[in-house]
Amino acid sequence: MAAYAPLVQAAVAGAVDAGKLAEAWQALHPKDVSKAIPAALSAFLGRARQAISDALRNVLVRLWTEAWVLGNRAALAAVDGLDPDWGSWTPGDYAAAEAIAGPGLRQLLAEAGIRIKSIAESRLEELSAVLEATLRSDAIRRTPGTEPLPPFLSVQDLAKRLEAVLDNPKNAELVAQAEIARAQATAARQVYLETGRSEVEISTAEDDKVCPVCAAAAELGAHPVGEPPLVPLHPRCRCAELPVLEPA
Repeated sequence: MAAYAPLVQAAVAGAVDAGKLAEAWQALHPKDVSKAIPAALSAFLGRARQAISDALRNVLVRLWTEAWVLGNRAALAAVDGLDPDWGSWTPGDYAAAEAIAGPGLRQLLAEAGIRIKSIAESRLEELSAVLEATLRSDAIRRTPGTEPLPPFLSVQDLAKRLEAVLDNPKNAELVAQAEIARAQATAARQVYLETGRSEVEISTAEDDKVCPVCAAAAELGAHPVGEPPLVPLHPRCRCAELPVLEPA
């Protein structure tokens, strides 16, 4: 599943031509851009939003499917007290994961648009901040009373800054980890409800890296399936929801 972070990174980086975006934006700068901010920025970023969303969908559907199988089979094993049965699936085999998931994946995929929009909007906010920085550069002065500096971002400089937003391994890792954790947890809750388990409890990694948020959630003990606290509790959360089993 670690392979999905580079795929997310490549999808976002390949969705938008940073050089062309930089050229189009700088062509407006400086005299016309103040009038064009709402329309121009909206047009530029609207196309970028759609391109990023389309590219992410191709990757995330595969990620969600494989993560769903992970969560489903791990939850079944937790309920039965057995080792997980992965069937014919091995990580990276999307076709096998899709066959195993069947209609159970439907709920997760129904939320795809919302999740993809949220991720794309985060990148759009960062792109917008970089573009708007070119406007603020006109107000920078060397010393009081001197003329404004020329725009400090050339087309090449601007393109590099836009590329740094799009081709960002840390952002990609956060997205992949969050979506894998969310898909696993969704699949697990579905199993618990279908097998008559009404309560879960938070299980931490039980090491010195456990944060106060996760420790507090674990201390709450049993609570109804699908009600807070829900994992993932925060970015890079390593917790799991385990079923509360009836005494033997």
